[in-house]
Amino acid sequence: MKNIYYLWALTWLCAPGTWAITSDEYGKVIKEIAAKIQSSNTTGKPQRLAVVTFVPTKADAENKNEFGEYITESLISALGSTKQFRLFERRRLDAVLKENALMMSDLMNSEQAQKVGELIPIDVLFSGTYTKLKNYIDVNCRLIDVITGEIYFSFSGSIAMTADLASLFPGEHNVATASTAISEAERCKQNADLLKQKLNDLTTPSKIQSAVDEAVRISFDTECGKVHYDVLYVFTRYKIQNTAYKKFLIQTLGGIANPDQDDRTKETIRYFAADSVIDEEEWRIGLETITRMRNYRLYICLNLLFPTDDLRFSPRVDAYLNRALDNKIGLPKPISFNHALDHLADGFKDTPALMSYAYKNYQKHIQWDSQAQKDIYALLNRLYQTSPTAENKRQALDWLSEYFHRFDASDDIADRLFDFIRQFRLTTNAERNKEITAVFPESDLKYFANKTSERIAANAPKTPYKSQKDERIDFCLWYDIAVPGIIPTMDEAKVILSGKDNWDEQLQTLLMIEKMGMQPKPLESQLIAIFSKRNLEHKETLTEMQSSAIVTLGHLKTSDPAAIDFMMASLMSYDYRFSDNAKTALVQIGKSAVPKLTSKLQSLTDQDGGLMYSIAEILGKIGPDARSAKTVLQQSLGKTNNSDVRYAIESALQAIEGQ
Repeated sequence: MKNIYYLWALTWLCAPGTWAITSDEYGKVIKEIAAKIQSSNTTGKPQRLAVVTFVPTKADAENKNEFGEYITESLISALGSTKQFRLFERRRLDAVLKENALMMSDLMNSEQAQKVGELIPIDVLFSGTYTKLKNYIDVNCRLIDVITGEIYFSFSGSIAMTADLASLFPGEHNVATASTAISEAERCKQNADLLKQKLNDLTTPSKIQSAVDEAVRISFDTECGKVHYDVLYVFTRYKIQNTAYKKFLIQTLGGIANPDQDDRTKETIRYFAADSVIDEEEWRIGLETITRMRNYRLYICLNLLFPTDDLRFSPRVDAYLNRALDNKIGLPKPISFNHALDHLADGFKDTPALMSYAYKNYQKHIQWDSQAQKDIYALLNRLYQTSPTAENKRQALDWLSEYFHRFDASDDIADRLFDFIRQFRLTTNAERNKEITAVFPESDLKYFANKTSERIAANAPKTPYKSQKDERIDFCLWYDIAVPGIIPTMDEAKVILSGKDNWDEQLQTLLMIEKMGMQPKPLESQLIAIFSKRNLEHKETLTEMQSSAIVTLGHLKTSDPAAIDFMMASLMSYDYRFSDNAKTALVQIGKSAVPKLTSKLQSLTDQDGGLMYSIAEILGKIGPDARSAKTVLQQSLGKTNNSDVRYAIESALQAIEGQ
């Protein structure tokens, strides 16, 4: 069982309107939820966020939703200064929900959240519910991607009821008029107070047993029974396991008619999980209970019933999924197998080994409708990220590749495919890059690109946006993925570059092969031939072509004398595209360029300070491979009095010596 603490001391922060309740503890809780929301955005750009008003699980048209309004406003205030999200106006959101007859309480469901995403321009939706009990307010909330339906995170906790909190629930302080009701309330209070006193001292086994004896006398389905939430909290917090109390809870759990709507379900199973072990008896009643569930609490209970990621418990996964296949999960109507698997995926976010087992053995039963396509992509993407070993991650990559091979190319599939690839992209922040490569190593991207190259090529053009298409084509160029009709083969490129009047086509081809590494080696002679071309009408295009050819020949480390001569002649060009690209290319060529660089340097005088500086800079970057230029560099020190040139020469000499 897993040890989970209630949010015991949540009181009021400075409230809007007339409420003047403050508490540091409340602020900490709001900050915790806000931090979870902010950390969920890993896209590197602001996301559009709508925050739905928290609603009670038991709606009451006669009373205002003051608590829901307050906690929602507190959260929005905490998010107000963040740069991670752009908040959607609440009044506009409420108007859209009302106009389209959407219930706020339904927005914890991914499918309903996606419907909202179709109505307003947002990326993610945050919603929550609460249940007022006698001593606690149970709060559940989640953040959902309205495009994919993925649940980024869920938050669940219980808030201790205070007088201030109770003031936000007007109309609920009913006073019984019948004498029998008053006496029953008094008796309930006396029993609860006695049990609470015993919970304050559990220092010996006998005192624990005395508290249990008192507790089991109080039915969990009466007003007095709410004191069991105190017992569960204390026993969970202090890891107290008692056979008699567990038996009482098992009997109680078996008698809950509608576990979906009953807080006793979750809190009882949470107690079972407090020692990180669900024994056979606890599993039996837990399975019996979840077969009668269908809403979001199902995945919470699944999470609690599998506190450790241990494949020894795979038979329990089988038991759950086989019941789903037999249409025995959910009341009043059974949920689909897809729905049952989706709940399992949400509950197994921290148990990738068990989730891998489930997917491996039950994927054949998935009905691949549009919702399943979204859900399974989210499942496999998360499974890849959370898998603990390289072997496990490769298995997830294989499943992802199979997933993308399953469907024809389309805008939706293309978005998911390149969304997955984009997660490997590094940033300009070194610390952030360490975090990225720890989860998304480059070797995995190469493996996935090779395994999925045909689907990547087919989906790359599937977007109406030019910038997005260009980005995808660039990826294909970097990873040597042929895209028919867009990225030419080397034979096709040779024909294009040998043409006469196809200037724009030649330029586009050259710009693409710039990004192909060593692949364009067969085109070396065609690239060099571009340097000798002249055309007044297409001079600007030809200039771009020659500049691009310099870049590619640098990648190829050409040793051709004519190519190196052209690059050296470009060093002092007024066109930065030539001078900058030529410097970079000569450094890449390295040792093969040193003789001509040395010869040119030897011919220079003090009047050629700019070129002397550039050649010294290039030789220094080449390093020890430029050792044959050392004598000429030393001689050049005597030719110039320019301090900048001398500094560049001295730096080059030190670099050549490896200093």
